Amino acid sequence: MIGEKLGSYKIEAILGSGAMGVVYRAIQEGSGREVALKVMINDQGAKGNASERFQREMAILQQFRHPNIVRLLAVGRYNGRSYFAMEYIKGKTLDCLIDENTPMPWRDVVELGTQICDALHYAHERGVVHRDLKPSNLMITHDGRVKLTDFGIAKDLEATALTAPGKTIGTAAYMAPEQIRGTTEISHKIDLYALGVVLFEMLTGKTPFRGNTAISIMNSHMNETPPRVSDKITDIPIVLNDLVPTLLAKTPSERPWDAAAVGVILGELRDKAERKEPIPMVWATTDGELANPTRIGTKVKLKKRQKSAAYGWLETLEGHKVETGVLLLALVAIFVFLGYQFWPASAGYLYTHAETLMASDQRADWNRAREEFLDPLDAQHPNHPYTEQVTTWRDRIYHKDAEARSGYLDSGGVGGSPRTDLERAYKETTARIKDNLLRNDEIGSAIHWRDLAEKYSKSPEPVARGWRLLALNRAEELEQAVTRRRREAEDAMQMIVAAETARLPEQALRSRREFVDRFARFPYLSDHVELVKLGMTGSTPPVAP
Repeated sequence: MIGEKLGSYKIEAILGSGAMGVVYRAIQEGSGREVALKVMINDQGAKGNASERFQREMAILQQFRHPNIVRLLAVGRYNGRSYFAMEYIKGKTLDCLIDENTPMPWRDVVELGTQICDALHYAHERGVVHRDLKPSNLMITHDGRVKLTDFGIAKDLEATALTAPGKTIGTAAYMAPEQIRGTTEISHKIDLYALGVVLFEMLTGKTPFRGNTAISIMNSHMNETPPRVSDKITDIPIVLNDLVPTLLAKTPSERPWDAAAVGVILGELRDKAERKEPIPMVWATTDGELANPTRIGTKVKLKKRQKSAAYGWLETLEGHKVETGVLLLALVAIFVFLGYQFWPASAGYLYTHAETLMASDQRADWNRAREEFLDPLDAQHPNHPYTEQVTTWRDRIYHKDAEARSGYLDSGGVGGSPRTDLERAYKETTARIKDNLLRNDEIGSAIHWRDLAEKYSKSPEPVARGWRLLALNRAEELEQAVTRRRREAEDAMQMIVAAETARLPEQALRSRREFVDRFARFPYLSDHVELVKLGMTGSTPPVAP
């Protein structure tokens, strides 16, 4: 199709192809805008669910607006061919960057990984699992921005399934064990597993499991323990070295809760590197074994390294016998520098910097605001004029922390055991609420949440404020659902009365049956249901509610 026109687009070059279609670089006539044009190979002759998947990909991209996900520009059909236009990304695929820069510096991996997490979390929050996360589906722009592409086999958790149970779909080198088995219980955790493979590949230049056939690679994913990154390279932070095998856990519940949680870990590591704070690293000793400063037996080596860095300048000065006057000037400069560094900042300075970070939507920025500015603000200026706003910010941070922790408690996987009295109270309440929700007793569940909130309000621990807000939010959500459902029931009863007033007995009877089918399972609507049932047996019709 090179040189041909498709609607208002003139096709100039082929960018790639797959089972469902071909992607071209094209120019939109009139605007001169470059686009990536994905064209269905053959609408009429498409095999299996290819046409449905093509339409599904268009529908998914239409709802996305995120800086790290390729953007859909237009959809159309011309001369029997379906197509859609996406933004044209000027840059390289991640697999090309890996080939050119093996191994990639860990700081670059952290930066790109943080952006990938942002894209995944955005998709997952909208019920979409990518299912084919791999370097060739990640474009990197010239200014270092990640663009996630190719949602061709993505799964919309709210839509009808296009993959039969027991059927494997994806790319072997990046597939999670449950994805390989073709289980119907596909969740966002398979993208987290693929993310672990991608991080491993960026850091080492190779995927963790390799083989001559797809079957052998899949078998390794399901049965073999993945190597650690530190088996291949040693210039890597311990946090990153520990994160990758967690993402590659065989059981979904043992992986991190969501992409946002992974993004927080990577973001904090990136921020520490930018602030030039010390980062515990894995390194090789003279005898070739790996040393880890958090392990027993390596503290002496770590102290020696730190001493050499900290006092090397003094040894140099002593060796060259610097004159007394120069040494005194150097010491004065050091004291001035230390005084500048440790002199308490003003309340306004701390508040302004906290305000900037709290305007972000990233938890890592909020935690940084608390540690670097809010805590010093309250400690150094106890009577500052920003108390009300700072309290609001702290409550937001505590609430978000409680929400994240409750996710682990609800999952029941690694990290899902309660560690504090606050968490134990949460687990006890959710166990009671589970029985209520099985009976659709939303009112009873809301009462349990409010009782828990009252219990949290009596706790002296600051973090209890976040758990209290979480409990109150859960109660309000249930109460709003009850109010909404009561209103719907009353509207439905009005329709029954209207039908009977108009002497439309068949319509009235049909409306009564629909009412019972819809609302009979909610105990707090039992009076309404009984009243409607009386009319179905020939008794007096219900009065207007």
